Amino acid sequence: MSTATQPDERRAGIFSQGFAATTVGLLMAITACAFDNTAVTAVMPRITRELGDTGAYSLAFSIPFAVSIVAMVAAGIATDVAGARLSMVTGTVILVIGLALAVVAPDMSVFLFSRGIQGFGIGAVIVAIYAVIAQVYPAALRAPVFAAFAGAWVIPSLVGPALAGILTEAFSWHAVFLFTLVLLVVAAVLLGPAVRRLPVRRGTLSRTSARMLVAALILSAAAGALNYSPQLALGAGMVAFVLSLPVIALAIGPLVPVGTLRGRTGVPRLVLSRVLTDMVLGAEIYIPLLLAQAYGLGPTLTGLGLSVSGVTWFIASQIQARFTADWSMPTVARFSAAAMAGGLIVVALTVGFGAPWAIAVTGWGLSAFGIGFIYPRLSSEPLELLPPEQSGFIGSALQVAGITGMTVSIAVGALALAALGGSDVHTRFLVTYLVLTCAVIPFVWLWRPGAGAVPRSPSARVR
Repeated sequence: MSTATQPDERRAGIFSQGFAATTVGLLMAITACAFDNTAVTAVMPRITRELGDTGAYSLAFSIPFAVSIVAMVAAGIATDVAGARLSMVTGTVILVIGLALAVVAPDMSVFLFSRGIQGFGIGAVIVAIYAVIAQVYPAALRAPVFAAFAGAWVIPSLVGPALAGILTEAFSWHAVFLFTLVLLVVAAVLLGPAVRRLPVRRGTLSRTSARMLVAALILSAAAGALNYSPQLALGAGMVAFVLSLPVIALAIGPLVPVGTLRGRTGVPRLVLSRVLTDMVLGAEIYIPLLLAQAYGLGPTLTGLGLSVSGVTWFIASQIQARFTADWSMPTVARFSAAAMAGGLIVVALTVGFGAPWAIAVTGWGLSAFGIGFIYPRLSSEPLELLPPEQSGFIGSALQVAGITGMTVSIAVGALALAALGGSDVHTRFLVTYLVLTCAVIPFVWLWRPGAGAVPRSPSARVR
């Protein structure tokens, strides 16, 4: 499908007659993926308690993240070789299967297996969405689409956690996954016409693609080992954690633009920024655990606590898109870093000194504001700097980068909580959130004054 920009398309907007169904379908798909994340985060303390395995808390997040890495890379390759239609349809079907299995999961082993299937489906769908945007929308409408995605995230972030708590208390936590399944089916129906019109390619797998798949498998295994390390004895867990990090650093190399780990100016720096931003975002999964263990809140109130961050994320993304779109990328990054670090410190000090839980929720809302302020730019600028035929690769790279950062963050948090198991609950979360704040330090260094701005022209080699 042509990506040529026509004047009437620019004026019409993303909800014009030619784009409305596709836009709504994409937003519904994002909403389903977001609800799968935010809702599970809100009710996971209840799920682990009912299934009798509270030690599996972090695994319920790390398993889908690790599996999604392989899915993202495979979907990126499939999109570039055969077109976005294949990855979108396949990812949607797999995600439906994973959600259906969670609805009937009788024990923790089946539940974790279903979470792995969900992770694979979400990984493929998200990458396909990037390709759909690059192929369906003119360049002038891509940034507005990504800004609208913030709304698709804020709806489940605002009402999702509370709704998940209500569904859990009124029926059971299984109903949460049934609701997500319904959302996904509606999205698939709306996207059907646009997906059928996507061009089908007849490319072939290259040696580079094969190397990427091998690297994805290694990265997924290393990420799995990293997040299993908190389940081991403390000493063994620390060793497994330390040994996994260099493997992750080596394996991710072929999956992201050349120069990413060095923070090279251009697309590589944007991708590395995504790693670090999602490391901060990973701190969110411990907010419900903090509210449940340190303050004794139930699923509904812990869900409402997460809703605040959804609102601040949305507000920040709209401010950035409408009023500060002309800010340079370094300026956006520094502003976001201040908000992210400040919010995490507020969370840490609040729980450490036993202040009211509402202050901790407000602190996380400030961090979410910082994340929401930079996220649209991290998503749209790489697409502007690269040709459409590389949309599959860069979509995969951004998602793999984000998942890797979040995986590391979750493992760090789990290890910190395990290491402080003998301390009181307030001290455990105080130290854990101070440790998680350290992710902002390399982010600030990356965008320090004089480090160079992102060029407004195609960057150097990305593969």
